[in-house]
Amino acid sequence: MRETIYKTLGEAKSLELSRKHKTLWDVQHLSQSRKNAQVAGIVLEGLGRDFIREFLPAGFELKNGLVFDSGKRVFSPQCDGIIYSGAPLLNFTDVVLVEKEQVRAIIEIKAYIDQTGIFGALKDKIRDPNTNLASDYLRRKEFLRPGDKYILFAFELWSNSSDAEVIERLKTISDIYAIVKRLEPRTEIKAGKDREVPNFDDSISGLIKWLRTLKQS
Repeated sequence: MRETIYKTLGEAKSLELSRKHKTLWDVQHLSQSRKNAQVAGIVLEGLGRDFIREFLPAGFELKNGLVFDSGKRVFSPQCDGIIYSGAPLLNFTDVVLVEKEQVRAIIEIKAYIDQTGIFGALKDKIRDPNTNLASDYLRRKEFLRPGDKYILFAFELWSNSSDAEVIERLKTISDIYAIVKRLEPRTEIKAGKDREVPNFDDSISGLIKWLRTLKQS
């Protein structure tokens, strides 16, 4: 029964997030000024964080900011989202500086991920698997303790690789992935598949389940 609830929530939230995503782009198209991808990215990061906050248990907070490793005396790269507990070292309206020991997850929020982002940049017609999203993962993973999670959250995914190949790769560049919808390649659409697949691989459902069962360490 509980798995059914998570699946139902994941599908409903995927549709809700998709509508909000589309609304943002529709509003941008009404503007006569030049489109600002940076502003759109900030808005989508906020939408992603708001969704995740809905399911955070008491005792945890979520803001963007930096993680400080006091042992190595270094700061992390900027993080779109940090799930943490306790009082931050610095706390502003929506930005925090927290210690590594306080962190339970680092979240990367993307409007759109594609073949190159997922599988790596092409160099001499060969993909480098350690670039793009993999590089983001490796640079932030060192600011997590064993058992803590790096979450890749994306509103849209496009890849001409099979679902199985995409899923296998996502598991190597994140600890948890949550994809609002997958845009199917033309070959799959011609074969009769829907153009869009919400809650790809039940990943939004999986994220909700993880958040709901999160406990203090």
